[in-house]
Amino acid sequence: MFGVHVAGVAVFLFVAVLGPVTAQSTYTRKALTGGEVILPCDYDQAADGDWIVITWSALMDGSFQNLFVRTTGSTDNSITPPAQFAGRVAIDGERNLRLTGVTIADEDEYRCIVTATNSPTTLVNLQVFKQPTAPGPNIQVQYDPVAADTTKVPLNTTVTFTCTSTGGRPPASLTWTVTKDSTPVSVTPTYTTTNDSQGVGDAMSTFNFTTTEYSVKYEVRCTASGPTDSPIVAQTSAVTSFTTEPDPSVTTSKPQGQTVVTSVQNTASKSTDTKPTSGTRTGEGGIGTGAIVGIVIGVIAALALVAALVYFLLIREKKPGKGKEDGVESGDADVTYHATGHPGAPENLSRPSPNQP
Repeated sequence: MFGVHVAGVAVFLFVAVLGPVTAQSTYTRKALTGGEVILPCDYDQAADGDWIVITWSALMDGSFQNLFVRTTGSTDNSITPPAQFAGRVAIDGERNLRLTGVTIADEDEYRCIVTATNSPTTLVNLQVFKQPTAPGPNIQVQYDPVAADTTKVPLNTTVTFTCTSTGGRPPASLTWTVTKDSTPVSVTPTYTTTNDSQGVGDAMSTFNFTTTEYSVKYEVRCTASGPTDSPIVAQTSAVTSFTTEPDPSVTTSKPQGQTVVTSVQNTASKSTDTKPTSGTRTGEGGIGTGAIVGIVIGVIAALALVAALVYFLLIREKKPGKGKEDGVESGDADVTYHATGHPGAPENLSRPSPNQP
């Protein structure tokens, strides 16, 4: 049993004494740079017998080098690991290996050997990923010709969208979400990547189209993601949007709380646009207040004219020398009236009959 304390040698002595290495179990684990990962080690006490030594090693420069050796009754590492793993490896539970502060250089194959009656061996393939640089993908838009107002982009403008994601391992996959008035639109973008020697790189995707419709709103997003089942968290850009110019032949008004009313201007006839005021009532198919007032004034003027004509005719008939009253012609003789009781008063005079000579 003295070999237990001789790290890196005792393991192989026990393997030779207690039995050959059994069939291997193989796993794949994935981790992000800067994170941690648990590497599994298979062992079945009932099938394999009591364990004596658990040895973890990593494939480095073509051969396995020990990282952690645990003996029965101890949780400490009985060896000094290679410098690049110093302070970053520990036993998790009884036999699994915890690796912290994961780096790209850690990507390799790891092996666990449990020295027992049977000595099971577990191989773990570690894959290391790098999250693309925050805050995520970025969209740039170019208008040709240049659009001064993105809420009124002219027709026949070529709009180019470019999405970039940097610092991913591997470079991020880029996908587009495009809508036209909230309806999904499919696009056919280009996609290119650049990588450094460690597989860290940037990704870029581009597509364009030419505006052909009036008053259309486009909304565009870009999402950067990693390979399927990778620990890379997908990131989506902010929404980029623009609206094409309105149809110059269509006037659209939208009163608050009402349905949009659209009218088409008739360029073949003369028309005058007026705005309703507090004293004017407008309605579809109705007569405006101004028209009613005009009608009333016209009627009153006509009545006044008729009244003036009647009055003029009546006055002319009542002028002296033109009419008769009580059978006496106003122009036949002068009549002298006396006070009551005077001999010449009307009651004391007899008026000759109009027929007397």
